[in-house]
Formats: sequence, structure tokens, C-alpha cells
Amino acid sequence: MDEFSLSFWLSAVLTGLAFGYVIQRGGFCLTRAISNLALMGDAGIMRSYVLAMLVAVVGVHILTGLGLVEVPVRPFRWLANVLGGLLFGVGMILSGGCSGSTWYRVGEGAIGAWVILLGFALGATTANVGALAPLRGWLQSRELELRLGDAPPTLPSALGVSPWLVIAVLGVAALVWLSRGPREPEHGKWAWPLTGAAVGILIAAGWWTSTLGGRPVGITFAVNTGHALTYPLVGYPNQITWSMVLLAGMPVGAFLGAWPAGDFRWKLPPGWSLVKIFGGGLLMGASALIADGCNITQGLTNAATLSVGSLAAFLSMCAGGWLTLWALYLRKG
Repeated sequence: MDEFSLSFWLSAVLTGLAFGYVIQRGGFCLTRAISNLALMGDAGIMRSYVLAMLVAVVGVHILTGLGLVEVPVRPFRWLANVLGGLLFGVGMILSGGCSGSTWYRVGEGAIGAWVILLGFALGATTANVGALAPLRGWLQSRELELRLGDAPPTLPSALGVSPWLVIAVLGVAALVWLSRGPREPEHGKWAWPLTGAAVGILIAAGWWTSTLGGRPVGITFAVNTGHALTYPLVGYPNQITWSMVLLAGMPVGAFLGAWPAGDFRWKLPPGWSLVKIFGGGLLMGASALIADGCNITQGLTNAATLSVGSLAAFLSMCAGGWLTLWALYLRKG
């Protein structure tokens, strides 16, 4: 095994291990964040999500400013970002977990997580290279150019200001809101400030560690989850990618966090719910490919670049999740 291969495997596995451990210990999940806030008024997990994004934005811009990594910026595919994001929000509420939390729940012994991941992988493959690929291509062809000169379509370039000015404004607003939240951990989990800071650091670091695998892709759970299904079946893609190896480390890292804390136990969901969570996973997978990523890929990894498309996709995911909760629970009082 040459030096490149060693760095490829180690960087991917260790990044997956670390991320799986951290989000398991913090109970980090966008589905729970929105559900707890909408149904119980508990903003703890949402605060960790906001803090993670803030830390990731600062970290990514420091890395790019120092020239340590050249982070690509996602285009603003407005129709695909918004529609795909809304549908992803619906899917994650139906399945009871987002993309990242589903992977770490595998490490907690949740059998239902495998059902969701199977649906997710099938949906992602269908939208990537299957029957929905033409529809995905048409939706993603609707692209808006929001840039000055050769600048990428980011929030700062659309406003014509320095990225650090945007970061400062968003940071002050976020910190004012975050400062009002209690620091107590929830049910033996890490407190939200520790969870948010740790997740944000890992998201930023993931851009650098992924360069050891050939090119910067960051921590993602959308396309690679589909590839984890198609590679052993049909050899697509034609080689193992860094992001696929990352997935192997996720449940192991989650198990290392769950076992000592007493969170690991085999859990089989009721039979009637398997259809619902499989359908939710199927919808999440297909819509993630349409939206150019899941809640981690777009909502943290690429939103950290302040990409307008990534931010639009993430806000649409939150809106889709809230609307689904409203339709299922809130409108009935």
C-alpha cells in the first residue's frame, strides 16, 4: 500500500469515526432539532445545529484564507435546491431521522436505521442514474447566476461585500440567540455548546481531510450512500471513493460512543412502521440528489462556504420538515 493509499483510507475512516462518535454523543439530528422545537418548544438541538454551522463557516474560510484547501462552491440551482429541500424535509420526518443520524443510529443497534438507509440508497440511485435522473437533470438545469465578475454564487458575492462582514453579522445574530439557551445536556447527551462546536470543527476539518483522498468533498451522506449500494451490486462507481469509506467509520464511531454510555441496544421498530420509514428514506434519498445534497452535505458542509444554493436547500429542508409536522400534528392542536 503506497503513501497515497494509506492516507486515503486513514483519513476517510478516522473522519467517519470521529463524526459518528461526536454526533452520537450529542444526539445531533436535524429531524429531532425541528421536531423538538415545533412540538415541545425545546431549541437545544437546533442551537447545536446553528452553532455548528457558525463554527464551520469560520473554519472553512480560515482554511481557504490560509490556502490549505480550495473549497468548491455549489451552484445556485434554485428550483432543484428549493423543491428537493422541501421534499427532503418531508422524508426525514416520515423516516424519523435525517441522513447523519440514521447512520449513527446503526451504531446504536437500531434495526430500523438499516431499513431507512436501504430506502435512502435506492432513492439516491434512482435519482442519480435511474428513472428519475432525467427529471433531476431538468430541475438542476434551472440555475441562477448570482456573482460579481468571476466570484462564485455565495451570499457575500451576491451582496458585493467581504465574506468576513457577512460572517460577523450572522455570527452576532446567532450568538445573541444562542446565549439565551440553557447549557444542560439532554438525557445524558453532551450539552449543545459542546456538540455544536465539535460538529462545526469536524465539518471544517472534513474539507481538508478529504483532500487526502484526492479532492476536497467534505463530509457528505447523499451520493455516497447510494454508491454504497450500487458499488457491490453493479460496480458503480468504478472505484471506491473517499466518501464511501467515510460511511464505514460512521457506525463504528457511533458504537464507540453508545456502548460506554449505555445507549446501545438492539431495537426493532413495530412492523407497521417499517413501510413508513422505508418510504421516508426513499424520499430522502431521491430528494437529496435533486437538492444537490442532504442536511449534512448542503446544510453544513457546503453551507459553510456561504453558497446561496446550499443555504436555500437547507432552509427548504427545515421548512419541509416543519410543514410536515404541522400537517401531521400541529394543525390538529
